[in-house]
Amino acid sequence: MAISATLHGIATVAGPNQNGRWAHQDITTTDGTDVILYTVPATVEYLIAALSVLNRTDEAATDVNIAIAKADVPLDSEFIEWKTSMVPRGVLERTQLLLEPGDRVIIRIGTPTP
Repeated sequence: MAISATLHGIATVAGPNQNGRWAHQDITTTDGTDVILYTVPATVEYLIAALSVLNRTDEAATDVNIAIAKADVPLDSEFIEWKTSMVPRGVLERTQLLLEPGDRVIIRIGTPTP
């Protein structure tokens, strides 16, 4: 499994706004581990973001989960994608994500072991 995730957007801060790519990461685990892609810093008033998740393999990716969470372990109610399947070499995109200071963008591939 080879999944790449990129978060980009515009943040409002005191002074000039900041924009661009905020984070990117390769996700190679499929065991349900929560991967924190980005945590919005306290210096940002809010962040308007887009998230792109790319399946770089010739096989479908299954159990793709995405959460916008207040803690390192997301609550069930914080998931914006749940057990989504991605076609080979496909892209899953979420736009217009409004994030607050302390929010974490978390990606989980697979189901965690209890």
